[in-house]
Amino acid sequence: MQKFIVVALLFSSCAPQLYVPNTRNVPLFRQQGEFQGTVSLTTGLEGQLAYAPGKHLAIITNGSFLKYYESAQKYNRKHQYLEGGIGYYNATRNYRIEIFTGYGFGQGTSYAANYYFTPYFGQKDLVATGKYNRFFLQPTFGTNNPGFNLAFTLRASLVNFTSFSSNDNNPAFDVVTIQPDEGPQFFFRACSNRKVSYCRQPAWARSVGFECGRSQRCVF
Repeated sequence: MQKFIVVALLFSSCAPQLYVPNTRNVPLFRQQGEFQGTVSLTTGLEGQLAYAPGKHLAIITNGSFLKYYESAQKYNRKHQYLEGGIGYYNATRNYRIEIFTGYGFGQGTSYAANYYFTPYFGQKDLVATGKYNRFFLQPTFGTNNPGFNLAFTLRASLVNFTSFSSNDNNPAFDVVTIQPDEGPQFFFRACSNRKVSYCRQPAWARSVGFECGRSQRCVF
């Protein structure tokens, strides 16, 4: 398996909230017929697949499921997300380039101040679930060496929350669903938009992957 380092352009973070940016899928294909997969253990589980069906055509799909218990507020913080993308790749003797665009959807549950529910539960922090969709554009530039490689990648995302729901983490209350009025939010860097308060970064990650090509065996 080829070893390479991915340098993701991340410069800021924000408080743990509803939107959790997933790990970038950077296959760095060399030729048609290559296939890659990765499983990452974070505060949950992430999976990535990538395939090059054409000479310069590639497809990717990513999914994540994060869940852990918040003992202070006594609730399960959860996040689920699924996306797919299509892109262009090209490899020369010295470098490789890729650009992917795609769409995904998901939902997250978190504990935070949310003014949408003030008329129902008062002005306070509460447990809420937000559903959203996302369009993204992801360019990558990487080296092309037999062994060690270096890749630079960034991702521009347009995130649109379609609904928020909450019962103040109290089974005795009815679930209230609100349609947000903020509109789509643009993230050039993960969690870079200071206008919204429902963004967070995964705390840590460990990954294992595999790569297959038409002219080589699968390696793990």
